[in-house]
Amino acid sequence: MSKINIYIDKNLKEKLYLQIYNCLKKQILSGDIKVGTKLPSIRQVAIKLDINQNTVIQSYNFLEEKGLIKKISGKGCFVQEFCEFKVERKEIPLIESFKYGQSLKNEKINFSNGTPCSEYFPIEDYKKFFNEVIAEYGGEIFQYQSVQGVDSLRGLLSEEFEKEDIFVKKENIQITSGTQQALDIAIKLFSKETKPTVALSDPTYPNALNIFKGWCNIRTLDIKNDGWDMDEFEEILKEEKIDFVYECINFQNPTGVTWSLEKRKKLLNLAEKYNFYIIEDDSFSDFYYVGEKPYSLKSIDKAGKERVIYIKTYSKTLMPGIGLAVMVIPENLIERVLLIKYGLDTTTSGMNQKILEKFIVSNKLSQHLSNLRKEFGEKQKLCLTMLERVKNLEILHKPKGGFFIWVKLSDEIDGEKFYLECKKKGVALLPGALFYKDKRDVCKIRLSFISPTLDEIKVGLEILEKTLFFCMMKNSKECSY
Repeated sequence: MSKINIYIDKNLKEKLYLQIYNCLKKQILSGDIKVGTKLPSIRQVAIKLDINQNTVIQSYNFLEEKGLIKKISGKGCFVQEFCEFKVERKEIPLIESFKYGQSLKNEKINFSNGTPCSEYFPIEDYKKFFNEVIAEYGGEIFQYQSVQGVDSLRGLLSEEFEKEDIFVKKENIQITSGTQQALDIAIKLFSKETKPTVALSDPTYPNALNIFKGWCNIRTLDIKNDGWDMDEFEEILKEEKIDFVYECINFQNPTGVTWSLEKRKKLLNLAEKYNFYIIEDDSFSDFYYVGEKPYSLKSIDKAGKERVIYIKTYSKTLMPGIGLAVMVIPENLIERVLLIKYGLDTTTSGMNQKILEKFIVSNKLSQHLSNLRKEFGEKQKLCLTMLERVKNLEILHKPKGGFFIWVKLSDEIDGEKFYLECKKKGVALLPGALFYKDKRDVCKIRLSFISPTLDEIKVGLEILEKTLFFCMMKNSKECSY
């Protein structure tokens, strides 16, 4: 029979009903409390903990709402079976944004899309370079390529990275079929007989979170305006083994935060001291709108004592369909990475690798990025200006680049209902719960400004403001007007 331990700490700021909920949830999900087990009665718990019965009722209601227990009239509350493969309700907005992709633009003002829309794709240049590659290589370009990537492209990337103070030989560069494959490689690289433990931000990039779930133990840290609290992180490191860190150092998704130089250095020092690696996802540093391009964490990695595995994608700088990312690997890990890549797929498109090479050599990639920065910078500026005037809304961090603005609504607003109401009004956005490891009742939203036009941004944010106003008028519960 399952042993049930329910405990609270009345000195904590966390509400008592949430403490009870989290305590029981942890035991249920871990299997310590088995399916079919009857929970103690509300009266029993209230007497044992010396609290009001309404507090226990609230926690049991929350457990039922989350599908962890079932109430049977006249009998009590029982732990019920849950499906491991069920998509969490909070993930539906993310699935919708991928399911409909760019077509959302025809029906909605799209603040949800995390990739530039098709009107920004350099199609004519791509067609030109495609024909040139065919003329030069014929059908051979469609043969299997080196598992590590086309040699000439890796040599070129080595030279390009040097301009940004990343000094790497082409032998330590791995081409992958996108960022997600690079993350798959990282998981397998650190997998042992037991699950590796990854530390990442709360909130963080949901696709990375979904990749790590099930394969890794996940440790989260709140992200501040300039990175993590490094003293807090070191206390964690003293108590448990962290195998690797995953973080977007510049213009983080979803917050837009850029880490300070001091915290970058501290992170590298801790990596050496406690023997872990850092996966740097550098998806957004090319999209800077104020000042100069920020340097990567990799650029200050110690030569000969490298701790950073650097990932850069070309899905955002060129177009998603090009399906290319690059990994810069420390010397002692490269052979293992090659073996893992071979196990995932034997080759990455040789055609697209040669086309990327031509984009770089012709300076077309640089020109394209310059145009995108100008366009997206105007959109970001308009969004920030309009959002600053909206009542009951707070911009949590004002980024100087990237694709996103992280916004907090009034605590009185039901975030999920607000998302659904905006959706009904033709405005697509992503609710904040998506970006956290555990579902939280946080009323935050992520706004991406790269897909809508300037006029659509104006209309969309006006709709958002009106929806917010009427939600407040109805005390946040109905969210309709």
